[in-house]
Amino acid sequence: MSLFSAVELAPRDPILGLNEQFAADTNPNKVNLGVGVYFDENGKLPLLACVQAAEKAMMATPKPRGYLPIDGIAAYDDGVKKLVFGADSEPYRSGRVATVQGLGGTGALKIGADFL
Repeated sequence: MSLFSAVELAPRDPILGLNEQFAADTNPNKVNLGVGVYFDENGKLPLLACVQAAEKAMMATPKPRGYLPIDGIAAYDDGVKKLVFGADSEPYRSGRVATVQGLGGTGALKIGADFL
């Protein structure tokens, strides 16, 4: 008897199900953004030039990589606040905007949903 034999199967993921719908779609101009990843016209995941440049820059100055602080990167949070609300907006200037960093798109959506 398996340790997991009593575990029920989770329902199918509706987002991942979009891949099946995409595969069945006959529109020649379709673009698959179902899981937040860009695929080219051949269905391949390209290595974007900006990602190549970032990787090259990181490798040019190698540093140890550990865990981030629990709050994440403060400069990133502040940049997101300015981008979304505007640096001159009243909510931003008065300190009423909060950000939370999440792991991946699904994790971030889960965090957001928890606060709704």
